[in-house]
Amino acid sequence: MSENLVIVSSVEQARQRYRLKAGPQCQAIKSPSIVSGGDLAWVVASRERDTLHAMRFGFTPHRSETRIDMLNLRTDTVSRYDDDSEYDRLMGVFMKPDFSEPIHAFRCVVLVDAFLVTTPENVHYLIHMKNKERPFALAGIYDHWKNPDTGKSSWGFTILTAAANPMIRRLGVNLMPVIVAPKNLATWLDPAMDRRKYLPLIHTFPDDLMNGYRVSGQVFSGSLNTKLLQPVGSKLKPG
Repeated sequence: MSENLVIVSSVEQARQRYRLKAGPQCQAIKSPSIVSGGDLAWVVASRERDTLHAMRFGFTPHRSETRIDMLNLRTDTVSRYDDDSEYDRLMGVFMKPDFSEPIHAFRCVVLVDAFLVTTPENVHYLIHMKNKERPFALAGIYDHWKNPDTGKSSWGFTILTAAANPMIRRLGVNLMPVIVAPKNLATWLDPAMDRRKYLPLIHTFPDDLMNGYRVSGQVFSGSLNTKLLQPVGSKLKPG
């Protein structure tokens, strides 16, 4: 899953890497930090593709009467039949009323330096890009929800997940976030893009481009520092 996102880069590093302007509240996100549900994360949204925003981690469809705060949207829940293409299978996910408008008009990427996965034995692993290029982009969708009791509105996002690659599956974890390669960012974020071009970007990211290592359980102690993000033992793959 992708319920704990790791930020180490500064706002300026993220802006320079993706040539972005700084939107409101970006400076409120500390570095380093672990972003969990309800926290602010760095987001580039399809409606303002040249700006780095701080957006709440937790998706609630605008049509919902209550706040849902979905953190992960699984794209592997609809079975693919023999005569279905991968496009048809994904359409089975995104034709649902809560997701059809966001996947069309409200796509986003969430910029992270790593993400944490937890094994069934409650062991924590930090997963990062092997080439050390960071931050990298996770695919998401977002929406605008208005609280009917207070009248207050807020934007929130969820991370799209796909089946885990072999490296992560060996940890006993079956899902991973969808990662958008830099060459595909413009396609994913363009709200005018045909869905036959952006839906194929939702797939399992190859593990030959990734690595990871075990970290101390103290990363969730509430007092995070870079020392707690260092490896406990060897990496999952050499190099």
